[in-house]
Amino acid sequence: MGGRYPHMLLILILLHGANAAIDAPVEKWQTLDGRPPLVIARGGFSGLFPESSKFAYEFAMTASLPGVVLECDLQLSSDGVGFCRSGLTLDKSTLIAEMYPKKDKTYKLGSEDIHGWFAVDFTSDELINNVTVIQTIFSRPSTFDAIMGMYTLDDMAGLHPQQIWVNVEFDGFYRDHNLDIEDYLLKLPKDYPIAYISSPDISFLKSIGGKLKGRAKLILRCLADNVTETSVKKSYGEILKDLKSVKAFASGIMVPRNYVWPVNNNLYLLPPTSLVKDAHALGLEVHVGSFANDILTSYNYSYDPAAEYLQFINNPDFTVDGLMTDFPPTASGAVACLAHNEANALASSKLWREATHYNAQWRKWRVRRLHGPCLPTSSERWCRHNRLLGSDVKRRCGLLPGLCRSHCQHDGSNHFHDKSCYHQ
Repeated sequence: MGGRYPHMLLILILLHGANAAIDAPVEKWQTLDGRPPLVIARGGFSGLFPESSKFAYEFAMTASLPGVVLECDLQLSSDGVGFCRSGLTLDKSTLIAEMYPKKDKTYKLGSEDIHGWFAVDFTSDELINNVTVIQTIFSRPSTFDAIMGMYTLDDMAGLHPQQIWVNVEFDGFYRDHNLDIEDYLLKLPKDYPIAYISSPDISFLKSIGGKLKGRAKLILRCLADNVTETSVKKSYGEILKDLKSVKAFASGIMVPRNYVWPVNNNLYLLPPTSLVKDAHALGLEVHVGSFANDILTSYNYSYDPAAEYLQFINNPDFTVDGLMTDFPPTASGAVACLAHNEANALASSKLWREATHYNAQWRKWRVRRLHGPCLPTSSERWCRHNRLLGSDVKRRCGLLPGLCRSHCQHDGSNHFHDKSCYHQ
């Protein structure tokens, strides 16, 4: 049958893996609702493809957990169409400057002058038909640059993800240009699965909160702890000292990683803060952002992003409610394959307790990982590594049909090499 009907054989294999995962015992997570933490794909699979592009969103859905949340940083064109694109200007993430070399402008944002190409100066037709997207981080592959156009929120909703996360960062700027993001969001079709709306702007969250009528959860997206939130004139670090005030207008918070697991000047982990426990005690969700396979993190993780995810979701004291990442397949593998697995050395509570102390055991483990033929930087590979994972984990990996292949590899020094580096 496999030779004559190869697709049918593949379907049977995937169904068998899914049934095995369903039959597996359900572990209790220390998230607010007791469910597994969300994997939130920032701009889709933006670690490989240009962010917020067709391929980035499609591959995020294909190669991640079934419930992966697709994130959209919302911008508006001059005719009020919503596009998914991070930042305020377009010239760093698209080739708009080549198409419209004389349409750059300078606008004031707060007390700062911002120069570039802005979505508010172009119609949706101009952006869709004439502007292509590029990778924003130069150390990442440029293979897919300039072959896809800008993606609208409507386009992304057309992929039928289970949940969509909309981030609104510059509401005041759009108001200055007679564009109303609140009105745009409230008029979206009700069948769009907008589950979360985040913003660093407290006044925006308070304003839209009374109009949504529970259609989406509101999340305060905290910037660096020393950055001042403009509407309340307090730093985000100060705001989070009074979580009860946050609870009055939001269902949760999105914070950088160091809010939960700070590091010292030498990039070694310090003890965790009480933020997750304090927030959960008040009924606030805690989502953590800025995860990526190809950035420098604490040396305790030995350049392994899977170990970092586990630090936030598989320790004895707490589990964060969501992981926002540029590499959703890696985060999916950590949640579905590595966490709650006693056979996995990375997930053991003993190793977690010792993570903040660079002792002999950790040092020996790190040397073994660093001096192997290559560094495993995604848990796709760990899912089929018998030395670290038990049969229960391999069985649960059957739920992740796209997760046992890797698209790129990173060696810890911002140089990529291909998947041939993987141990077979």
